[in-house]
Amino acid sequence: MMNDDLPNSNLGDGPGRFIGAVFGLVFLGIGLTVIGFLWLTPFDQFGSPPLFFRIFGSFIALAFVAVGGTTAYAAISGKVMNANTLRNSANLNQVNDSRPESPIAPPGKDGYKCDSCGAPLSTSADVSPHGDVKCSHCNRWFNVHAR
Repeated sequence: MMNDDLPNSNLGDGPGRFIGAVFGLVFLGIGLTVIGFLWLTPFDQFGSPPLFFRIFGSFIALAFVAVGGTTAYAAISGKVMNANTLRNSANLNQVNDSRPESPIAPPGKDGYKCDSCGAPLSTSADVSPHGDVKCSHCNRWFNVHAR
C-alpha cells in the first residue's frame, strides 16, 4: 500500500522550488567559502588556522557543500529522491512476494471505479505494483486486481 504522507517525486512549480534553490545555494556557498578561507590562508602567517582545524573544518564544510548542492540541484531540476520513490523502485525489483500474482481485471465500460463510493479512477492516479490505489473522492484504498 502506498503512503500519502510522503511527498511526490516531483517538486512542481512555484515558491517552494525557489526557496529550495535559495537555501541550497546558500548552504553550498557557505561550505565553499569555509573551505576557501581554510585552505587559501598561508600556513606561516599569524592567525592562520592549524592543520587540525583546516581538516576538521573541511569535513564540516563538505557536508554543507553536499547538502546545499543536492538541495539546489533538486529544486532547480524539480526532481527529488525520497522514501516513496525508493520504496516503489524496491517493490519493482522485489522477487519474492507474499501475494500470488493475479492478472489485472479489465476495467468496465466506464473504467475502474472505487469499491466504496463508485467514483471513477482518475487518469493521473498512482497505482502501486500490487494494484493498490487511493480514491481521490473518498480517500479510501482499493485494489484494481481481480479478486
